[in-house]
Amino acid sequence: MVLYLDTAAKQIRAEQILTFTNPSADTIWTMPFHMYYNAFKNNKSTFMTGAGRIPRNKPIDDVLACDWGWIELNSVRDAKGNELDVVYIQPDDDNTNDHSVAQVQLKTPVLPYQKYVLQMKWQSKIPKLMIRTGYSKNFYFMAQWYPKLGVYEPAGTRFATKGQWNCHQYHSATEYYGEFGVYKITMHVPKTYQVGASGFLLNRVNEGDMVAHTYLAEDVIDFTWTACPDFIELVETWHNIELKLLIMPEHVCNKERFLQATKNTLQFYENYLEPYPYPSLTIVSPPYYGLMAGAMEYPTLITAPTLCALPKGIKTTETLTIHELTHQYFMQMLATNEQEEPWMDEGFTAFFEAKILDRYYPEGTISWPYMGLRIGSEELRRGRFLNADNIKVNPMSDFGWHFKHGSYSEIVYGKGAVFLRTLEGLVGEKTMQKIMQTYFKRWKFKHPGRQNFIDVVNEIVPKEHGNGFGKDVNRLLEQAILGTETCDYAVHAIETHQVPNKLGFFESTNNCKSDTTKSEIYHSKVIVFRLGELVVPQEVLITFDNGQTKLEKWDGKARSTEFVYNEPQRVISAHLDPMQKISLDTNLINNSYAVHPNKVGIWRYVSAFVMWLQTCMLALSTLV
Repeated sequence: MVLYLDTAAKQIRAEQILTFTNPSADTIWTMPFHMYYNAFKNNKSTFMTGAGRIPRNKPIDDVLACDWGWIELNSVRDAKGNELDVVYIQPDDDNTNDHSVAQVQLKTPVLPYQKYVLQMKWQSKIPKLMIRTGYSKNFYFMAQWYPKLGVYEPAGTRFATKGQWNCHQYHSATEYYGEFGVYKITMHVPKTYQVGASGFLLNRVNEGDMVAHTYLAEDVIDFTWTACPDFIELVETWHNIELKLLIMPEHVCNKERFLQATKNTLQFYENYLEPYPYPSLTIVSPPYYGLMAGAMEYPTLITAPTLCALPKGIKTTETLTIHELTHQYFMQMLATNEQEEPWMDEGFTAFFEAKILDRYYPEGTISWPYMGLRIGSEELRRGRFLNADNIKVNPMSDFGWHFKHGSYSEIVYGKGAVFLRTLEGLVGEKTMQKIMQTYFKRWKFKHPGRQNFIDVVNEIVPKEHGNGFGKDVNRLLEQAILGTETCDYAVHAIETHQVPNKLGFFESTNNCKSDTTKSEIYHSKVIVFRLGELVVPQEVLITFDNGQTKLEKWDGKARSTEFVYNEPQRVISAHLDPMQKISLDTNLINNSYAVHPNKVGIWRYVSAFVMWLQTCMLALSTLV
């Protein structure tokens, strides 16, 4: 592709040659393309109506001046020079005002396993930065910016029962799905602009007032680039990977936070899954007026905003860097369908983000040492899930645009991460790593779906645990992924009393036992309830008054169970899930029960707050 950026008109003109290889035994007569910029073409597109309103950063003056973003195909020809017809289609909702998918009708078909070449000319009006893409002042972030071919799924791929194109309209609640390919892009950009892009730079040629930057990206599902004259480019090499940081001058203070978080993440995956396979990685920290492009992931390029005012105890810079870099393994290398199964990217990414943060930043994602405050990333993921207005509003498996009434991020990100953490808690970290390694190695570059992951879990768990979970883990997996059931177990009560000696007649009526002194045996009963619908195996830690403990196991299926003891010691407390394996449990407060509750914990924080308040008052008094 060769393109020209017109910064005065805010437009792109481009010519591209597309070579498609039919991955199936099917004969194909059409080729659909994502035309993402047409989501910003009018206020009746599926994207805009899904958003519910024109994005707030679009001034009314722009609306009155008809300043909208768009993309148009000026010419599409096949290898024989035939001009091909193009029509807009709406495969998801029949909204004829939506032009985010264009279908090319072929005059000669794509034969099984054969290549097919299209020559395309197109132009676009770059939208003002809205969500993920566009321009703001002199900052350009070009994501989902070109006619992008859909994914042809042969029969047996994910949900496909027969060969089909997967090319959804652009929905406001969803991200993307793309096919692996090789991109060679030459961008003609004003010479004062600093450029970053997916892949790596092949060459840079001066052409008067313009510079032609040619990048090559191989085995990726998309191509993204950015340009801004104010970027400072910082480059380091780590394990033969070129790390490029494009950052604004006012944010250079945080360069080490970006780079160290990047190295930590790459090291984690090198040990846990496999090394990062690409020769380069670009981190873009956008200007404050370009924040709508921040916190996103693209092949070999991520964005993460920052502020120098952020205290060290708030790990926003590190969190965003780790999260977006983690996407390189799930969004990019596995290339799951983010539109149809968003949890398989975002849920996995949030799960690993928490693991990496808690490993390399044990002081907490948010920490305030003076108050003894530490909030780990895992706690934040759980909090995100439970913050949903209705955690039952949709199953985790729903298409992204089916989350009609909120809670998309709470369920897709939050529940997805919490579910995987629960699975890891049950099977153990060693088994979980084998699951992830097997899943990744088997399905990288192949577009897996949820059943592929489920199959791997059911393959690995019996190998590691025998029949400890039954013949498979389907009950938990199906309830958590396909259902909306909640998990809540509670210790309901502890009953204990001293067992009386035998009173009355037993062996014969000639010998009446009447010693009313108590025996030295206590009868203790611990009652546990299953309050939720989701069934998870449970452990219960029983503590006796002499300090001894006993760990009981329960399959968690019944609505209630009890543990009974006749011992010289009394039961004084019971704690469900003492190792905190079951993150899906929605109420941890009812997981423990003590005959004499310990109130020290809350007073620790009260005392710390009083001491802090006293110190503030003393400091203020010196000013009087």
